[in-house]
Amino acid sequence: MVTGAASGIGLEVATRLHRRGHEVIAVDRNAVQLQAATSRIGGDTVAIDCDLADPAQLALLIGELTTTWRESLDVVVCNAGVIAPGDLVDVDPATIDLQLDVMLRSVIHLTRAVLPQFLERDRGHLLATVSMGGIIALPTSATYSASKAGLRAFLAAVNAEVYATNVHVSGIYPSAVDTPMLLKEAEGGGSPLNFFGAVRSIDEVADAYERAIESHRLENYVPYSDSLTTRLLNAFPALTPKLLPIVNRIGERGRQRYLANHRH
Repeated sequence: MVTGAASGIGLEVATRLHRRGHEVIAVDRNAVQLQAATSRIGGDTVAIDCDLADPAQLALLIGELTTTWRESLDVVVCNAGVIAPGDLVDVDPATIDLQLDVMLRSVIHLTRAVLPQFLERDRGHLLATVSMGGIIALPTSATYSASKAGLRAFLAAVNAEVYATNVHVSGIYPSAVDTPMLLKEAEGGGSPLNFFGAVRSIDEVADAYERAIESHRLENYVPYSDSLTTRLLNAFPALTPKLLPIVNRIGERGRQRYLANHRH
């Protein structure tokens, strides 16, 4: 199962999983886009229209995963994401809840639902698209960073709980990725930190997913070099505001280059 499978990273990961021999359950809230995506993923793909922020719809999805696909579900990819750039005081409460619901709460509930059947069969792999923004906090994306930081902690805790089994947990940590969500950030006041380094491709993130499936590594960075700086800065969060003026100037130049490329 792949959430956020109608476009971007989710679509590419779902396509590669199908290529590896899996029957894919593609989940997305955009029903029209999802139907178009299923033909690219593969002919036997099951499409499920589900808004993960809606508790009733999430419960229906969990019901299917724990009954219809209980014996055959081997891989769960929690990829769906949403972002609303802006200073926290300017973001409405519903949008705050939406980000937390999609990127953290739904992952916790999905994991809690499928983990017993994974443990019962002593096999299964939970993977999630986290973000470097879950390691170093992004100003103007506070709730996004909180969701991703919480997701990182959650994956690490679950990994420790299942460590002695053949159930595996992996997080994928990309820097900025060239997706519609990043373009929205670039155009809508997202943090210039997103553009401090090179923007990565969807294929690079999908490559990391395939490596994680084979290696079972807990944390997988795209690229690894960015993670060194990010993790170092995360160790000294009080330095972030002091470094922001310099980092933002560099990031803003990167943002303008990115936008210029998309205008062409």
